[in-house]
Amino acid sequence: MYEIANINGATFIFSPFKDLETASLGIFLKIGSRFERKSLKGIAHFLEHMLFKGSKNYSHLEIKREIEGRGGSLNAFTSQEITAYYAHFLNKNLSGALDILLDMVHNPLLEQGEIDKERNVILEEIKMYNDLPASRAMTLLDNLLWEDNPLGEEVIGYASTVKKINRRNLEYFCKEYYIPSNMVISFSGAFPKDEIIGLLKRKIKMASQKAVLHAVSPSACLGLHVKCEIKKLEQCQLCLGFRSVSYRSPERFIAQLLNVILGANMSSRLFEELREKKSLCYDISTELRKYKDSGGFLVHIGLDKSKVILAITTILKELGKIKEGEVSGKELLRAKDYLLGQIAMSLERPQGRMFQFAESYIAQGKIFDFDAIKREIEPVSPSQIKKIANEIFTFENMCISCVGNIEASLEDQIRKKFAQ
Repeated sequence: MYEIANINGATFIFSPFKDLETASLGIFLKIGSRFERKSLKGIAHFLEHMLFKGSKNYSHLEIKREIEGRGGSLNAFTSQEITAYYAHFLNKNLSGALDILLDMVHNPLLEQGEIDKERNVILEEIKMYNDLPASRAMTLLDNLLWEDNPLGEEVIGYASTVKKINRRNLEYFCKEYYIPSNMVISFSGAFPKDEIIGLLKRKIKMASQKAVLHAVSPSACLGLHVKCEIKKLEQCQLCLGFRSVSYRSPERFIAQLLNVILGANMSSRLFEELREKKSLCYDISTELRKYKDSGGFLVHIGLDKSKVILAITTILKELGKIKEGEVSGKELLRAKDYLLGQIAMSLERPQGRMFQFAESYIAQGKIFDFDAIKREIEPVSPSQIKKIANEIFTFENMCISCVGNIEASLEDQIRKKFAQ
């Protein structure tokens, strides 16, 4: 289903996908915002933007025209621990797409005029996210969950730091981290492996240096932490968060099943209780954040400001139920089917497989294909779900954020109501 090769220091993951007209290719760099200097917060994201502004052999227009103009898609993302550039395209256009992605990564122009223009774009992007209530509430929650740690800071950076980033900073960052030894290239599609490897060998030059990554592990999150922000909105956005498992934890799949049971879909417990029974919201969901040495279990809901205390009480009651009593075999089986179904549907697409294998390799140092994941998930028992629920949902160590047209006293109300 896949093969792994070392090409001049870079890791190449090849996953054949027969009888398809399209393919997916991604270049993943093991560098993200948690490794940045505090004074240059946002530089990984800034550099991601700049790679689309032109490279040695392709102008910014050619980069877009030669992939998207030929029916493909081209995109990128920066996270706390990874920066990735990826494309989906017709098989016949693989050589061109690969050449463009590698030229972007190895030979960005980083022209001063484009840096100045893109800085303004990123400053507007920062404003946009700050103006989105759900995004803002989640940002506040991250700040609380990982206080005084890069994991709790914004990937995009802050206006004050983005304004300071210059060309020399970007060039140094690229030179230090955009190197073969820090790179995973993932491909999925119907294309001969030897041809791709031949193309990669011609384009990737061996570099002797290794990327030096410094990451400070977060300290424990103890006590009740609350942050409310007043904005003139029709609805307020409420988030609850608890520390959870890392992606290296042997319990990571158990935590994912817990997430499914509580809030991953419309048949989940929180959706059923808060929307269907109590009509407190239009939507409520849960999310797992997983990093190499930490993790978070997050709950998000949008609702009327008068219902915030009731919502928190109801959510904690539901979390308490899963701590106290074991889930039924039928409910757990549904959760397993849902999680395996979502994974299978993703792996049945070239782009999904390209992402899954690259991220699995970066996180675990090996690839978990569907059969391996199935072997991890199927044996999970109700008692294991109960155990991890008790480990994660320690109500005395909880973070709550809220954004909306709320009373100035709401933060104090929450503290008085839920402090243990």
